[in-house]
Amino acid sequence: MKNTVACSIVMAMAISLLGTACTPAGSEDGNHAGRHDIPASGSTAPGNADRLRENVEKFGSVMRAHGIPGAQLVHSGNGSAGEIEYGVMRTDSGAQVSDLTVFEAASLSKVVGAYITLRLVDQGKIDLDTPLWNYWQSPRIAHDELAKKITARMVLNHTSGLPNWQISPTNPALDSTPIASAFPPGTRFSYSGEGFYLLQKTIEHLTGVAWNELATREVFTPFDMPHSSFVSTPARDAFTARGHGKDGTPRQQRIFATANTAFTLVTSARDYHNFIHRGLYLGEGLQPSTRNMMFTASSNADDQSAPSTADPYISWGLGVGIQVVNGRKLIWHWGDNPGFKALFMFSPDTGESMLLFTNSENGLSTYQEVLELFMGQGPYPVIDWVRTQD
Repeated sequence: MKNTVACSIVMAMAISLLGTACTPAGSEDGNHAGRHDIPASGSTAPGNADRLRENVEKFGSVMRAHGIPGAQLVHSGNGSAGEIEYGVMRTDSGAQVSDLTVFEAASLSKVVGAYITLRLVDQGKIDLDTPLWNYWQSPRIAHDELAKKITARMVLNHTSGLPNWQISPTNPALDSTPIASAFPPGTRFSYSGEGFYLLQKTIEHLTGVAWNELATREVFTPFDMPHSSFVSTPARDAFTARGHGKDGTPRQQRIFATANTAFTLVTSARDYHNFIHRGLYLGEGLQPSTRNMMFTASSNADDQSAPSTADPYISWGLGVGIQVVNGRKLIWHWGDNPGFKALFMFSPDTGESMLLFTNSENGLSTYQEVLELFMGQGPYPVIDWVRTQD
């Protein structure tokens, strides 16, 4: 029954442009929330549809209360999916967020990188426990004997021992800057973008394919993600949301000339939902054992530099976070780029999921209310954990 419902959601997403949008009352400030209701094929799921309709106005109220200029949200479960577009792409233009608008996904980029890695593991092209140095001798770690022991598994579960970033990842000198290990790899958790970038460069060497081309082949095309890219393109400029500071001031648009699987993915909520549902929940393209391994605790996520009261409830799988509270297991990841905040969470047992993109530094402040609206009441210690990393 679970697979039947899940497939109907995917079919519905494919025809969602036939859905209707509504603008709730009480939006005199122009920051309205438009909604596309996506009924499941063969099932009206009236309870879920009614709940989504009721929550559209509540969602807009939450966004206004926290000063969020624009947002996209997709929630799916109980046989149907709904999509909400809220507000403006940038406060100095008034252009409305639509289902075609793309946001910086920030660290949600890493989950795509993890999926691609596991695809290659299934194909026998890379082994999770063989040092990356054995595949490609990165000049950035040539001086560091500890870093030469880093494996793909250590990157995916954030025990590589590398810093988050040695220098700013947008600095052109990144590829020529040596990395210094902070501790022996495999010994403890510490979130690292450098680890994912090292893995990306290793995979590019192994496959002979540039990262964005590889992502297009392995993820964007098979999962119907036409608005997604790891590099900026002029054709998407008119549809690209601008990031904003806490006071609502728009930031300068960033141009990603070089793909970086740690943070440069630009995508829409609809595109990324397709990836969550098909690539992660259904595990399309992965061996069942590999998909299950992705959602099995591989490290404890206890960051010594940022301890949290949430630590007992959080662990890390292969490329994703895991929260377990009162027997309820949820898979998640968050995104944090300047001016953009993002979060997804889904149940690996039922497929219910929620994905939120915001174009504001204030995005994190909305997570608790949004999760309670769409994923139900209950503690979400992941939010406290994320705050320690913010």
